[in-house]
Amino acid sequence: MSTNEKMELMPVGNVLRAIVFMGLGLVSIIIGIVLTPSLAGIAEGFRLQQTGSGLLDFNTFAVVGEYIGVPFINAGILLIFVMLSYLLTRTTINGGSIAAAFMVFGFGFCGKTLWNVWPLFFGVIIHALVNKKKVNTVTGLGWFSAALSPFVSIATFYIRFGGKANETMGEAGAFSVPGFILAIIIGLICGYMVAVFAGFLPEKHTGLTLYNAGFAAGLVGFFLYAVMKVIGLGHASSGPFHDYPDIANGKLVACIAVLLVYMLIIGLLIAVREHGHIDTIVTKKYAGSAVEQFGFGATLVNMAICGFGCLLYWALTTTATAHGPLYACLFTVVGFASNGISIRTMAPIMAGVYCTSFVLTAIKALMIGAPVLETAMAYVGSKNMLIAAIFGCGMAQVVYKHGPLIGFLAGMTHSILVPNTGVLHGWMNLYNNGFCLGLVVTFFVPAILILLKKNTQEAKK
Repeated sequence: MSTNEKMELMPVGNVLRAIVFMGLGLVSIIIGIVLTPSLAGIAEGFRLQQTGSGLLDFNTFAVVGEYIGVPFINAGILLIFVMLSYLLTRTTINGGSIAAAFMVFGFGFCGKTLWNVWPLFFGVIIHALVNKKKVNTVTGLGWFSAALSPFVSIATFYIRFGGKANETMGEAGAFSVPGFILAIIIGLICGYMVAVFAGFLPEKHTGLTLYNAGFAAGLVGFFLYAVMKVIGLGHASSGPFHDYPDIANGKLVACIAVLLVYMLIIGLLIAVREHGHIDTIVTKKYAGSAVEQFGFGATLVNMAICGFGCLLYWALTTTATAHGPLYACLFTVVGFASNGISIRTMAPIMAGVYCTSFVLTAIKALMIGAPVLETAMAYVGSKNMLIAAIFGCGMAQVVYKHGPLIGFLAGMTHSILVPNTGVLHGWMNLYNNGFCLGLVVTFFVPAILILLKKNTQEAKK
């Protein structure tokens, strides 16, 4: 965008931006109340969600059962809390801080609760104070660090001090004072360590993953879970959080669409006021905060469009069911559509995941004599591959810097690696895809670039 175009923008203020997103949180709360109108039902649903393990892939909708409105209420309240923290600390609401807010909002459907995010958040704040940094420069990172919120939930509700952690997380969590104290200590340590790692990792992956905090959280989670296993506090992966029944698919997806429509309409109205560049942001590849480049209204429009793009991909898989992790990854992409993601940078990565998961599973089906098309499509629409395709959009900067072919190949690599990385951190890093993307762009993308460059040079000889 030219300097003249930038000067044409008439940006709205920080407070109005916060009000827009608090409005989104309020809409989510209203949806939740409509879905679960009983006060007793909301209370019971909250008990089930707040005391859950929150482990990676925790499907809140399966856990709360008939009280399917509760996750919307939980997510809406969390988003309002994030915006209030931005206003209180005078944090600028731009691409990075919006992305952090939406990761909290999205994972409010699948692992984050009104309790387990706070110790991590304050761990980052303590790191800032120790290193004499302004708090408003790390508030967003504080919310990003909530990737490790399952550590807090496990310590609070599941660790049995007479023995090891609950093996399957199948029992309802039980509060204990020692667990509560341990949770605060672990959360503060996790948040502090994420802040340390997040400070130098961009140099390693050269900004090719937008989910830098997910990469940092994965490394911290890997180390801390190893410690837990050594002292006998490890846990198994099986449990109710891995159930993905078909729960009111159409109704829940329609509710998600309502949230996206809210952003689309508000975005269009604001874009007219500030003379935003909607056509430019939707059609181009860009880096950095979209708010400063295209305007807040145009950014909201792009966020909504990217969200609908994720819903379209979900619909095209035909076999996928709707669940908490789907909403978490969808709103992650929506959030980062304010900080580097557009439809143009999403498509090659999604295509890479889709084609790889289809082809490899088709080969497997041929080898074992199973129906090829049916087996391949079932895997494409499976929970792991659906999430991998949507979360993989965090490699938008690969497409921006190296083009759609490298983005396609990066998506291929991600789809192969990501099902095998959750075990490394005991499923306690909610941003497992962010962790995997960090590995892909740090090690595999450079290797791909070297190989392609070598082949190109040899072809010229």
